[in-house]
Amino acid sequence: MNRVALVVGSTGLIGQHLLEKLSNNSDYDQIFALTRKPLKRKFSKVKEIIVDFENIENVQLETTIDDAFCCLGTTMRKAGSKDAFFKVDFTYCINFGKLAFQNGAKTFQIVSSMGANASSPFYYNKVKGKVENELANMNFPTLNIFQPSLLLGERSETRVGEDLGKVLNQIFAPLIPKKYKGIEGQKVADYMMKKALDTSLSGVNKFTSDLMQ
Repeated sequence: MNRVALVVGSTGLIGQHLLEKLSNNSDYDQIFALTRKPLKRKFSKVKEIIVDFENIENVQLETTIDDAFCCLGTTMRKAGSKDAFFKVDFTYCINFGKLAFQNGAKTFQIVSSMGANASSPFYYNKVKGKVENELANMNFPTLNIFQPSLLLGERSETRVGEDLGKVLNQIFAPLIPKKYKGIEGQKVADYMMKKALDTSLSGVNKFTSDLMQ
């Protein structure tokens, strides 16, 4: 199919798996990975582009894009403040969306969160909901939003809340509804790629953990 993918957030839990899956998929000829610093792991067909995330929408690409994947995200604890969190999880994601749209992306995939809602009283969910709404207003031919619950898998950083959640997820797994059960990052990555290649989809589509399991 000779597709071209554009990925941001490729050093995170989902992004790392996504780069590997895209690289191994014969439907993709080229993958551009926007990153702050060189990737520790190299993949065939992946071209790294070192970028300043403050100006990500101004990146010059060599070709038009078929599928864009946004795996950016942080935590309030790591960001250190609401403003810093908003910059990563809203501003950077929206500016990446603008870049993808300007370069002809037919599909846009973003990792959001279960409970995302612009009217939520919880700041994290509120920001995620605002991102979803703003991207929907960009009118991509296809916008796929993935709302996983607790993400499972080895991260390069420690997230205390997630680590506790993983323990509780294991203990109470039989009692947890499928929608709320933890999900492996690689499963999310695989599902993102699958839906990007699904030509039957159009408009705005949302997928929760029970669908991705």
